[in-house]
Amino acid sequence: MARLYDSWNFLDKMNYNPDGSMKPHKRQRLLDDGLSPSEIDQVENRRMLQVKKYDEREQQWLEKYGVPYSEWEAQGQQSLAELERRQNIAIRNGEEISSLPLDIDPDDYYDQVGNAGLL
Repeated sequence: MARLYDSWNFLDKMNYNPDGSMKPHKRQRLLDDGLSPSEIDQVENRRMLQVKKYDEREQQWLEKYGVPYSEWEAQGQQSLAELERRQNIAIRNGEEISSLPLDIDPDDYYDQVGNAGLL
C-alpha cells in the first residue's frame, strides 16, 4: 500500500519523517526563524493528521473495494459506479466470488446471488 510520504517532494522528505513528524533540523530552523514551540507543534500536528487521514482512506478503500485509493487513482480513476455496475453484472452472471472486480463479504455475495435467483 502506498504512503503519503511517497508522494512528497524532496524537501518534504528531507524535513519530515514518513509518519509526518518533523525532523530535528527542521524544528530548529523554524525556532531560529522565530516561530514558537507551540506554532511548530501545530505545523507538525497538521502534517501528522494529513498522514493519518491518508492512511485511513487507503485502508477504508482496501476493505470496501479491495484496492487502495492510491492504486485506484493511479489506474485512471475508473468510477466506483462503473466498478459496482461490473460487480453486479458479474454476480448476476454467476461468476465466482474470487473473480469479482471488487472485494465483497461472502454473506453479501450469497445474498445477492440468492436475490438474482441463482441459488
